[in-house]
Amino acid sequence: MNKILIIGGGISGLNAAKAARDASPDCEITLIEAEKNNTYIRTRLPEFISEEIDKEALFPYGDTWYEENNIRYIKDCTITEMDYTGKMALTQADRISYDALIIASGSSPFVPGIPGGDKLNVLSVRTIADSEMVKELAKSSSVCTIIGGGLLGLEMAWSVRQLGCSVNIVEFAPRLLPRQIDEQASELLLEALMEKGINIYLDSQTEEFVGSGKVSGVKLKSGTVIETDFVILSTGVRANVASFKKDELTVNKAIVVDGFCQTSVAGVFAAGDAAEYNGNNFCIWPIAISQGRVAGHNAARYIEKNADLLKYTEQQPFTNLKIKGITMFSIGDISAKDCEALVYTDKQSKKYIKLFIKDSNIKAAIVFGEPSITLTIKKAVDMQKHIPHYDSTISVYDLIKSL
Repeated sequence: MNKILIIGGGISGLNAAKAARDASPDCEITLIEAEKNNTYIRTRLPEFISEEIDKEALFPYGDTWYEENNIRYIKDCTITEMDYTGKMALTQADRISYDALIIASGSSPFVPGIPGGDKLNVLSVRTIADSEMVKELAKSSSVCTIIGGGLLGLEMAWSVRQLGCSVNIVEFAPRLLPRQIDEQASELLLEALMEKGINIYLDSQTEEFVGSGKVSGVKLKSGTVIETDFVILSTGVRANVASFKKDELTVNKAIVVDGFCQTSVAGVFAAGDAAEYNGNNFCIWPIAISQGRVAGHNAARYIEKNADLLKYTEQQPFTNLKIKGITMFSIGDISAKDCEALVYTDKQSKKYIKLFIKDSNIKAAIVFGEPSITLTIKKAVDMQKHIPHYDSTISVYDLIKSL
């Protein structure tokens, strides 16, 4: 029987397994995962921390689903070495053979080398266990400081704040989310977060975590010391690819794949945070799902020597902040210089919409304070929907109605 091995039980690995089973009802599928849990929805961890959802809501499927779909799921299992020539994966306890391999090993938090980073109560949040630790600290502490004001850092700040803990954010950039939104949207976002009781230190760099054994403060390069009971590092992620590096496998920031999610080794595919396509390794949820589906389908077709392959369609990365009472959405390249900007601003209602138009198409957009239009705009950008009878005098809302 043909064997497909999937390394990584995150959302990309799960979707690879589902696609492989759909494409090949009879192949043997083995899914291995370093954690002790079934696949869970990592993007919902902030809601779990704030107790908006319980732990069970994180899991799309229980053990029964894997059994019913004939997917062998090995948990608490890590790869120690790969043999691509012999088509063998070595784990800490076993040797697993395969006919096609999918690497969906995900990513891990990047931990900057800040002095004092090894002190007690300085942590990153990536897993359910990490989230349970944050929840416990937030309930027993007065002040939390988050290093990094990116999307996850902001959502984590709001989760902790809802548990009654004071929250500081230290952000290196002079404004919030500079790659996703423009200055006007950043100012609106800053104001909205401060209204929720979150303190934000912009244009600030952490010099040291101070304290005796346990962290008690964050010292900035300006000399300011922020008193704190615990620290969350939200400073980005890096692909988990160290175990897979061999001369025959091309690896840059992540494992390089082609349009079929196949690597430089025939029969070896990669997807999600572990994959790099066209020089991009975005490490975002929708791309992980899409690439997982492509890799799973194509791995099944590969072992059957079937040419009916799926082609990965590169997606526009988008940002959608999940904080109650704040709508902040962006999509596309907001730094593009060859677009016409169509802008709507209402200072009283704190609404701000900016559409980037080129060749009668919306190429990018920023939306603040107007949740009713984000899905319409996303679809228009994704589908490159033509705007009928476009001219620069049209209003933003009239344009959206025409889509």
